[in-house]
Amino acid sequence: MNALRVAAIGRTGRGDWGHAIDELWAGVEGTQLVAVADESEAGLAQAIGRHKRDAARGFRDWRKMLADVKPDIVAICMRHVDCHAEMAIAAAESGVKGIFMEKPFVPTIAAADAVVEACRKAGTKLGLAFVNRHSPGYLAARDLIEAGRIGKVLEIRCRGKEDKRGGGEDLCVLGCHLLDLMTDLGGSPQWCEAAISLEGRPITKADAVDGPEGIGPIAGDTIAAMFGLADGPVGYFASVRDAGLRQPNFGVTVAGTAGAIHIRLDHVPHAYLREAPLWRVDKEFPWKPIGAEGLDSPPPASDIDCAAERAAWGRRAAADLVDAIVEDREPETGMYAGRRTVEMTQAVYASALSGRRIAWPLDKTVAPFS
Repeated sequence: MNALRVAAIGRTGRGDWGHAIDELWAGVEGTQLVAVADESEAGLAQAIGRHKRDAARGFRDWRKMLADVKPDIVAICMRHVDCHAEMAIAAAESGVKGIFMEKPFVPTIAAADAVVEACRKAGTKLGLAFVNRHSPGYLAARDLIEAGRIGKVLEIRCRGKEDKRGGGEDLCVLGCHLLDLMTDLGGSPQWCEAAISLEGRPITKADAVDGPEGIGPIAGDTIAAMFGLADGPVGYFASVRDAGLRQPNFGVTVAGTAGAIHIRLDHVPHAYLREAPLWRVDKEFPWKPIGAEGLDSPPPASDIDCAAERAAWGRRAAADLVDAIVEDREPETGMYAGRRTVEMTQAVYASALSGRRIAWPLDKTVAPFS
């Protein structure tokens, strides 16, 4: 099979090139980056320079790039999500085989549905850069959970980075990683109950402000949300603005009847096993690092480059999209996974504002701040 031709869209100053999404493809077998687009003249020059070896063509207009290059895959690289849906729909309608998109997916359920419908109609595969799900350490940890190593899973607890973005921004920008892992480990959400406060009082619709990076309206500096999951456990998401943590809590703790696994996002080692329940405190139970091959893997070097390791996870996510195109299947972190995180985010706000449990399937028109 001929190499799949990749065209990448960035937007310098408004989301830039995300987590270097355009640079992943040099390590993805069966692909060749052939074009880049950036509305910024300086940003485009830099992008062309990064891909000089590929002789990538440069465009200031991404729509013209789609029309002239007719790529097989489009990489939508910018962090800002206000343009994600528009670009994805246009790419699908242009006939591309695949779309690779920086997270978060899109701001609203309606936008997610529009992207899903466009891709479904065109037969386009869409993969999201939920890169933590493609870490070998995470996959090994999931295997241990599925093998019953920590017993019956009771709870899946997630915390955001809880820096100045804590609360609403943390939920939308970083929480999508956590919610994706939560449902991968515990099953689809069935219901949500949540409380959101701002300066110690419950939020109202009047507290909504436009969030950064095109994420839409957000509110609150403290969030506590609970989800019922299809496979049985209860999932939790929490974030407190400026929590004062020297090391961020950003991660997922899976609590079982016989042990626990902690997944520390964007970090190496990526996952750890405690061979006793979290509430067993009568003696010390160490947290053992889980390597790419499981507990018997050698620990990573102390000077390991975490950024390079995370980029390798990104290449695995991109390679999974390529495989999904060839095998005609849904990518592991595809558009339905992305839509689910958008639903969960909107359900958190809908529950907090209404003071009631929100059950699935969600009303497709759910837009808490409208």
